[in-house]
Amino acid sequence: MNDVLALWERACAAGPLARDDALLGESAPASLSARNAALLALRARLFGPTQRLRAACPACAAVLEFSVDCEALSSSLQPAADAGAVHAMQCAGHRVSYRVPDITDWRAAAAAPDFVAALVQRCVAQCERDDGAECAPASLPSTVTEALSGALEALEPGACVDFDLCCPECAEHWSAPMDCGAVLYVEVRARAESLLVEVDALARAYGWSEEQVLALSPTRRAAYLQLVGAA
Repeated sequence: MNDVLALWERACAAGPLARDDALLGESAPASLSARNAALLALRARLFGPTQRLRAACPACAAVLEFSVDCEALSSSLQPAADAGAVHAMQCAGHRVSYRVPDITDWRAAAAAPDFVAALVQRCVAQCERDDGAECAPASLPSTVTEALSGALEALEPGACVDFDLCCPECAEHWSAPMDCGAVLYVEVRARAESLLVEVDALARAYGWSEEQVLALSPTRRAAYLQLVGAA
């Protein structure tokens, strides 16, 4: 429980842009897939592997509830072994050398007017036409950028986490994205706030310190809360 309070305090002070780093600590990886995998593994350690999620149907607004296994999902999101290397592809008369974007690239591109163009600019090391003439990443045709996007997704399958869902009310199919860090922070904040309420109630009733309250087992703490009418 002290872990939850420490995480909440650190993440709360960090602000939205640095919140994932605060949750993961000094070991936060740069790889987008590895970051999401680490966040899901942390969620499983703190609250258990099964996580219930909700999504609203974009067609009829019906709410769909479903569960995911955070441990299994975390394992499936690990990047390819050679994801950090420089890769090459040939498509539509162009040869492109590129690398997988990391969290620094992602944040920089997110602040640019054109996210995709900015990401391509940062991650394409070299590009040239089949006749040997060099070209700028911004001049690559959409066919090439789409193929590049597919290649990046294969190397970093967990860079974006989403779920293919079907609405039980209207049969609409859609892909629901999940911000692993934001979802975890909501849970951490809710648990931390609940713990603080319990500490406050028992400290007022018995004069115990925060450390003494949190040292109680959840069962014993719940019993004392019931005795003082705070449960």
